[in-house]
This record gives sequence, C-alpha cells and structure tokens, in this order.
Amino acid sequence: MPTKPAVLQTAVLLIGSGRLAQHLQHWNKLLENPNQLICWNRSQDLELLKNSLSKCSIVWLAISDSAIQSFYDEHLRDSKLKVVHFSGALDDKRFLSAHPLMSFPHSLLTDDVYKKIHFVISGFENLGEALPGLNNAFTILNSEKKAYYHALCVLAGNFPQLIWNEVSLKMKELNLPAEASDLYIKQITENYLNLKEKAITGPLVRKDYVTIEKNITSLTETTALKNIYTAFTKEFNQ
Repeated sequence: MPTKPAVLQTAVLLIGSGRLAQHLQHWNKLLENPNQLICWNRSQDLELLKNSLSKCSIVWLAISDSAIQSFYDEHLRDSKLKVVHFSGALDDKRFLSAHPLMSFPHSLLTDDVYKKIHFVISGFENLGEALPGLNNAFTILNSEKKAYYHALCVLAGNFPQLIWNEVSLKMKELNLPAEASDLYIKQITENYLNLKEKAITGPLVRKDYVTIEKNITSLTETTALKNIYTAFTKEFNQ
C-alpha cells in the first residue's frame, strides 16, 4: 500500500510563557498537521533565542501588549521573519495581527472549543498566513478600528465580572450562599445567549421609576454600585 507523502511542517517560534502561550502550545498539538513549534521565553538564554530564530519562518509573539514593540525592536527588527502578535489593541504596520476573540483561563479549554474561536486579523488576508494549520473563521479588520474593537472586547469581557464580583460580596454580607448568586448569574448569562436583548428584565424595562429610585437610594453606602446603577439608568432608560 502506498504511503502518504510527508507534509512539510512550518517552523514557528512561540515567544512567551503565559496563559496564551500555553493555550497555543496545546492548540498546535490539536492540528491535523501541527507546526514544528519552538518555544522560548524571557527566562531563557538569549543565545537560545538567536539559535531558534535561525530555524523558524514565523514568530508568534504571545507576550504582554506593552512589551511587543520593545521586544521586536531589540530582537526581531533585522530578522526578516514574519512576526505575528495577538493583541486586540496594538496597531503597528510592522506586524501581522491575529486576535482570538476568546478569554483564556489558566486551565486549558476543551479541545472542541479551539476550532470554534473566531479571529480578528489586520495586516494580511488569510489566517493561514500567520497561523498555519488553523482553519478557524476570521474577520479582516481595518487597523484604524482596532482600538474601538478592543474597547468593545474589554466592555463585554470585564465590566460584567467587575459588577458580579462586587454584587457577590454584598450578597455574602446578607448571608446568601455563593451557590445561589452563582446560579443566578449563570442563568441570566444563558438567557442572554439564547434571547439577546429580549432577555433583559427588571425595573428599567418596565419603566418602574419608583423602584429604580428606591434601588439607588438603598445603595448610598455602596458608592461604586450606586454610581453604576445611576449611570446605567441614565444611559439605557430611554
């Protein structure tokens, strides 16, 4: 029986050791034809970095946003390699930008989730140019829109959690078990995913201004929550 010809692997240097780097390492293993992944982080010797750069054709910069440009200027400026970063906000024409629209926890995601992650790319037109082997859906975004796009990500990905953290603390002070508030948060999240804008309930939807005023007054000693409630009422109570 004839054997399949060997598929040439792409040599990729992955720089970083944080959560995203760990997810990328696992993700690469799930590919039908995994890349030849070389890993380096800033705790290792610079000579090893130089040696690794000579062996690869693509560099994945999975480091903090604030360190990307300085690292490039110091170590990659003269490399002539294809350099990819994963920041949703950074706009620099020297790089290919491939932002995964996903929140990556400390633990790995289930394998089936990785192939569903949507990428937002800038500076090129096909995801495979930057991330060989990944067949994920992607959207090409004008680089001038990146700050706006990233602001939307931050709003959706962090602000609800900030409110939930504060509310959970106050619920605990009222002797409510964490499981009760967790179940509530889980259900309202599922309601939104299934119903979108139709999932919203409460006094703002009902135009119940008496209840709204009572709510705001009751939060007098919780300044952050009072300010948030007041601001949301002002902005969304149309």
